[in-house]
Amino acid sequence: MMLKDSKFSSHLLHLSQLQTINHKTLDEYRDRLKTYEDYLWFGKPDRISAIECARRGWTCQNNDLIKCANCHAEIIAQLPSVLNIHEYTERVENIARSLVDAHHRYCVWKFMIIPESVIQLTDIYSNETINKFVKEAEEFLLQFQQIDLVGQLKTNFQIEATDFDLLSSSYLNDPRLLSAFKILVFYWKLKGSSLSCEKCCREISINRNHLILDPIASHRAWCPILKNEQWKKRIEQIETILHAKSRHKLEEIQSINDHTEQILPDIISTQNLFHELIPSKEYYRSCVQSTYVDNTPSSELEHSTNNSKSTE
Repeated sequence: MMLKDSKFSSHLLHLSQLQTINHKTLDEYRDRLKTYEDYLWFGKPDRISAIECARRGWTCQNNDLIKCANCHAEIIAQLPSVLNIHEYTERVENIARSLVDAHHRYCVWKFMIIPESVIQLTDIYSNETINKFVKEAEEFLLQFQQIDLVGQLKTNFQIEATDFDLLSSSYLNDPRLLSAFKILVFYWKLKGSSLSCEKCCREISINRNHLILDPIASHRAWCPILKNEQWKKRIEQIETILHAKSRHKLEEIQSINDHTEQILPDIISTQNLFHELIPSKEYYRSCVQSTYVDNTPSSELEHSTNNSKSTE
């Protein structure tokens, strides 16, 4: 039921506010998104996903029921069976239009939407980006005594400490730190006594003595990290960077080897010349032996030599 316009005077929007997205606005968006539990907003397509609704100012009140946090308009979003394709598609389109049209005409969310950049995933494009995650993982690890990961990452993300050695990190000999790195890569952040996803706002209570987590399956069904398996893309980006760094390192080693092969003949030639200038091993050995066989004190030897010279 629509209320009188006078009751929305506090919600009148200045045009200058339309482009203003500040920390408070983003915090309110995340608070709205948290209201969408999996069992309350189940099986909704992308066009009316929890994220799309929250971006338009809607909070989840109950099963298939959303309400504007500002003008208090409501939408019932029950869907028919997906087997009835025509009816299902038409209902989804109607609900998608209602995300805008159902707001009161003076409601801020009639005109404004949270930018898509807020939900987009940031590419891992350089070893500097990876090193940033490494540093954050070091701090993250200090909060836990033990970390164990479960789920698909155990087979899909086989990363070793030696991979990071190429990035000049000397701290990743601890497998727990590798686990912490993987957790942060998939947008989990430590928030008080829970872990929170930056994108779907799922919060999970944690045990700091022993954290057991599936960094992929723990996200909400509508999380961007799960859409089109974007988490696999992040793994590929990391592996590409590490392998590229590895190839570069191997190229450096090969270059050093090539240079060594170039100067090796000169080294060998110099060694041969040196051996030609010094006495042979046999001659050197005989000299040493004769020195040790002659036990005459040096003073007597000198005296005998002098007498021999005077006699002459």
